[in-house]
Amino acid sequence: MAAKESWLQVSISDGLFPSERTVEFPTAEGDVSIFVSSSCLDEATRALKVELLDQDDLYALVQVPSQSGTTVAKVKRTELRYSR
Repeated sequence: MAAKESWLQVSISDGLFPSERTVEFPTAEGDVSIFVSSSCLDEATRALKVELLDQDDLYALVQVPSQSGTTVAKVKRTELRYSR
């Protein structure tokens, strides 16, 4: 499966710098909190741009951008919306 741009529902708060935000979201392993560039966010819909790597009926494997590189997370498919 080729990676597909998607949007992950997140909680957003201020980051350490004006150009970054802290986002929090649930994963299969527990809640994750990371710093991301504000350019990766749609703050109006509280969503983070991610790359969908794989999925099954319940979960999706997504590549999440962060200030320290990229992270792979297993999230519920219901937390995603897909780009058109």
